[in-house]
Amino acid sequence: MASAVRLSASGFAVPAPRRLRTSARNMLDGIVTAIVHGPVNAEVGLLVNDCIVIDALVTNSCVTALDLHPGGRAVALINASFITLLADTPGLRLSARNLIGGTVVEVTDSAVESEVVLDIGGGRELAAIVTSHSRRELNLVPGAQTLACFKASHIILAAEY
Repeated sequence: MASAVRLSASGFAVPAPRRLRTSARNMLDGIVTAIVHGPVNAEVGLLVNDCIVIDALVTNSCVTALDLHPGGRAVALINASFITLLADTPGLRLSARNLIGGTVVEVTDSAVESEVVLDIGGGRELAAIVTSHSRRELNLVPGAQTLACFKASHIILAAEY
C-alpha cells in the first residue's frame, strides 16, 4: 500500500501519516542511501529529512526480506527510552553511531521520568525518555538545544510491501 506524500518547504518528501501502530515512540520514514554488508549484519543509511542520515544495523537476511536497496523507502522505529540526551561537549567521543542535534519543543515531566520531544528539522521530531533529574541537570526546557544519540543496533527497520 503506497502512502501519499507532501513536500516540505525545502522540497523533501514528507510522507502522510502511516496506518501503522507500534509501541515505538519514534517512527521516521526515509530513503535508503547506502547499505554496507558485513559477514552477518549490514549497516543501512536512511535519509530522514533534508540533511540527516541515521544508520541502522540489521542482519543481511533482514535486508533481503525487506527488499532494502539504495533509493528505496523504509521506516526507522526507535524506542524513546533508547535515546540518550546530552549537552554539546567539544571532543566528546561516543560508540553510538547516531548523534542528532535538536531543539526541545515539548517536555512532559513527572517525579521520576520526563519525555522530551525534539524538533530535528524537516518537520521531524524525536522523543526521548530521560530521568527528571537528568532533564533538570541538562536544563531541557522548550527552546533549549541538545544532542540525541542512539545506537544503530537499537533501530528496527520496517518496509511496506
